[in-house]
Formats: sequence, C-alpha cells, structure tokens
Amino acid sequence: MLEAWVDALIPADQDPGARDARVVLYIDRQLARKFKRQQPAYREALSAVDRLAEGQFAQIPLAERSEFLAAMERGEAPQGLFPDGGKAAFEMVLAHTLQGFYGSPRHGGNKDYASWKMIGVAPLPVRGRQQYEVQS
Repeated sequence: MLEAWVDALIPADQDPGARDARVVLYIDRQLARKFKRQQPAYREALSAVDRLAEGQFAQIPLAERSEFLAAMERGEAPQGLFPDGGKAAFEMVLAHTLQGFYGSPRHGGNKDYASWKMIGVAPLPVRGRQQYEVQS
C-alpha cells in the first residue's frame, strides 16, 4: 500500500522512481527509529486511503492513485476519513518520500544512488570508511 503511494509521488520514467529507489525501506526503517511517534499516523493514513479507494489503492492505475493523492494535497479528501481533508497525511508521506529518495543510501532509500545519478551528483563515500577495491 505504501509502495503504491510513494510510487505515485515519484513515478519512474527514464529514471528510477521511488519504488525502484526503495523509499519504502527507508520509511520502514525510520518508523522503527526516528519516526516512531508517527507510526499511528501512518496506520491511520494508509487505512483511510485504502477505504477511500475501496480496498484497491495498490491495484488502481497510477493516474487514479495520483488523483486520490492530489485531492489529499488540496485538503479535499472526505472529512469522514481525514479530519483535515488528508493534507497532513499527504505532507507527512511526501516529506518522508523525498527524504528517502534524495537522502543517503546508507539510510535505506536512494538505492544505487538513483536520485543522485539523475541530478548529476557524484556518489560520496560513506563517512568513516576507507574505500578500496578488492583485488583477486
């Protein structure tokens, strides 16, 4: 479900999207650590979006998923599901998606430096570790 959400936020084109960059892995790791307080908000948001899409959010075409999320971004999702029209949930997942997509791969997202390659930023070595080539 979350993978379908982040995929709609940053879909793949000629470059990898959020799904390919493993943004969900980043979010999952952070929900166990730094974002632990936001676990209930994620559960509620995912449940509400799934109800909004009648249990089919992950299966519907990208264009329809994008429409659902655009309504949330504008705060126009049904008030019965989201007291604020979905705006807070949308902004939370968007912020974490961007962090996972553009952040350091050592945190779980940006697999193979996907976004850095896309924008022309050279991958940096991990701090505190020497880089070397294994010779056989």
